[in-house]
Amino acid sequence: MTDTPEEIIIQGAPISGGIAIGNLFFLEGFQEEVVPELSISAKEVEKEVGRYRRAVHSSREDLHDLQSFLAKEGSSEAVSIIDTHIQMLEDPFMTTFMEKKIRQGMKNTETVFRSVMVEYEKEFSKVKDNFFKQRLLDVKDLSQRILRNLHPRKAIKTEDIPDNSVIFTKELVPSSIAEVSKRQVKGFITEIGGNTSHAALIARSKGIPYVVNVPIDTLYTYKGSLVIIDGKSGIIIINPSKATLEKYRQAQKLSEVLKTKGVEENKQAIRTKDGTKVTVFANIENLSDLDLLSSYKAEGIGLFRSEFLFFGKELETFSEEDQFVLYQQVMEKAKGMPVIFRAFDVGGDKGNVNLYEEEPNPALGCRGIRFLLRNKEIFVQQLRALLRVSLDGDLRILLPMISDINELLEAKELLQEAAQQLRSEGHEIADEIPIGCMVEVPSAVMTCDHIASACDFLSIGTNDLTQYTLAADRATQDVHSFYKPSHPSILRMIKRVVETCKEEGIPVSLCGEMASNPLMIPLLLGLGVRKLSCASRYIPQIKSVITELSMDKLETLAEKVLALRTAEEVEAVLKYAYGDLISEELVEEA
Repeated sequence: MTDTPEEIIIQGAPISGGIAIGNLFFLEGFQEEVVPELSISAKEVEKEVGRYRRAVHSSREDLHDLQSFLAKEGSSEAVSIIDTHIQMLEDPFMTTFMEKKIRQGMKNTETVFRSVMVEYEKEFSKVKDNFFKQRLLDVKDLSQRILRNLHPRKAIKTEDIPDNSVIFTKELVPSSIAEVSKRQVKGFITEIGGNTSHAALIARSKGIPYVVNVPIDTLYTYKGSLVIIDGKSGIIIINPSKATLEKYRQAQKLSEVLKTKGVEENKQAIRTKDGTKVTVFANIENLSDLDLLSSYKAEGIGLFRSEFLFFGKELETFSEEDQFVLYQQVMEKAKGMPVIFRAFDVGGDKGNVNLYEEEPNPALGCRGIRFLLRNKEIFVQQLRALLRVSLDGDLRILLPMISDINELLEAKELLQEAAQQLRSEGHEIADEIPIGCMVEVPSAVMTCDHIASACDFLSIGTNDLTQYTLAADRATQDVHSFYKPSHPSILRMIKRVVETCKEEGIPVSLCGEMASNPLMIPLLLGLGVRKLSCASRYIPQIKSVITELSMDKLETLAEKVLALRTAEEVEAVLKYAYGDLISEELVEEA
């Protein structure tokens, strides 16, 4: 009789939530392409250029086919990301420049292309900014696709991956993760990866759990073994015991029941058991996400992350007309629902786009409103485009990373100037457009009375507020344990902002990971939050929880929690009070 394998637990960093159960499958990452180096004659040059053009064309067709598959699967964000790869193929660097190099090199296309890309990747990798390092993976992904079309070689195809696999590999490439189906692949584990990588965004779009910072060598000997991924905590369980396996399977089943129930039964207007109305908005990152508003019963767009619209473009080249066309589409698809456009929030973990110099600490540098006020042409261009669609629906403008009232006043002045200019040019725009501020740094919390008195609404961004208050980068594994949205300091800040808005008579909403965590919903309502904004796929779960709550109990709960000293105490109280109502799976997935 063989011994039962020992249950092994490994701690990683969570990237995409949910629970995955499957068998470990190793997927080879990038392999340095071995290409033949051949000299060519002058007569053969145009033939090689033709080969390159056909390889680019085939690559484009591959990507269009992949987009069609993703669209049918409902992975809207993945569709948008693959679109950036298609746009990269149309860049002059990949067309005219590369063809010029082939003509000059007098070598076969594979050799010239690989040589140019190696140099390009070397230069790209010198940039210290993490955002651009992650974009380097897109460049490698695309160059490998072109090389495969130039010089076909045997590689693992997605159809070769067994059903119910949990992929582990050194680093995930965007197109590979986009090609897999949820039937085949239940989860991902990698050694390298980040929250803002395209692979991470695609995993979240497809609803596939993903954990990073796990040494692949530690998993290789367990190929084929049963494994569980806890996408919320980052825990990986190899050879789970029967009890552990049953626990996670039950959590999965309950999650699916609640999701189905939420999508089918929840009406748009949602109330607690005792009649308190709570509004649940959707966070939107691209045009494809707009198609989810109706199916998930969102009551509006609480946060449109406008900076995601220019992915793959230079921000300064994103013209007013380009933006106007896109914003028109957004307003049309919103069908009269509130649409809160956040002005370009760039810098920090969204990439160093400082036009002046590289920053040693981008998170504390020229990001959000600071970037916009320093680059007024870009800011005014966006404001003009937004104002031009202000009569197409319920438009509201949100200013990112406000840390001082002077930033708000300067932004409002620019908005007024843009409005006057547009009217003088003959454009019709709304008489009044609500202007709001993101509250995501401690200084904004401490002076929220001043800020609230000068704007129309506030939005509490809990992700950055937690990061800046606790001095813990949520994307850095070494300090991940310090990043705790349930920390008493964060809860007291939320309470302060909510009470201030009530005194000033303006609405306040809350977005970020807290808004999608069912365990936090009772506490947030008890603290006075009545408007939430989260990713569309969480809305049914959040609404299901809200309908089971009573406000009298929640206010008492909030008073008790505000007196606690640690995040662990807060979470323990919430689990004790609402453990029967809220499944562990929903908490972990959020």
